[in-house]
Amino acid sequence: MSIFAQRRTVRKYTQKPVDKDLLTKVLTEAVSAPSWANSQPWEVYVAAGDVLEQLRAAYTDSFDKGEPGNPDLAYPQSWPDYLQERMNRAYQETFQAMGIERDDKQAREANWRNNFRFFEAPVAVFLCLDQSLNEWSILDLGLFAQNLMLAAVANGLDCAPAASSISYPQHLRRILGIPEQHKIIVGIMLGYGDHEHPYNQVKTSRVPLTENIRLIGIE
Repeated sequence: MSIFAQRRTVRKYTQKPVDKDLLTKVLTEAVSAPSWANSQPWEVYVAAGDVLEQLRAAYTDSFDKGEPGNPDLAYPQSWPDYLQERMNRAYQETFQAMGIERDDKQAREANWRNNFRFFEAPVAVFLCLDQSLNEWSILDLGLFAQNLMLAAVANGLDCAPAASSISYPQHLRRILGIPEQHKIIVGIMLGYGDHEHPYNQVKTSRVPLTENIRLIGIE
């Protein structure tokens, strides 16, 4: 199985810690990502141990109080219909795999709360950019993020990119010391997945190549 097929979004982790040397190796491989004129614009904050537990506590407290998220990078308010259909299909596949019924609000709430626990992952990596940079550097950061996840999988770890992990930037700045100059873009969880957990029985589908890839002048 290729490394691309091995990478999955794992939404529940064991408590096994990630060795510092292994984590350093993964990060070292991740920084080989290409970037505009080798600018390497990523600013990376890695949390584990007691620091990550502080973040978990702060996030779940805000979530339980119903505090609205206010991420540095605003969430999309709408999607084109054809993309929304794909997303709805993915939600359906996910909840079906988890055994969550459509009208089971309690189970859906518990599932969503899991996001704000960072899936119980032992490591959380937050990717940031200087506030002055534009969309081109977000592309660079995306390349770094993919490198990070593939490096994690290549070294025996599991991973999960999570937009929900940047919902409360005030907690990230206070606990991790992220300055206002660094715009928080996304968080990626790393660790050893609990592969028996229902949350990890999900394998979302992909549309056929003919639906969104155009081969032009290729016979």
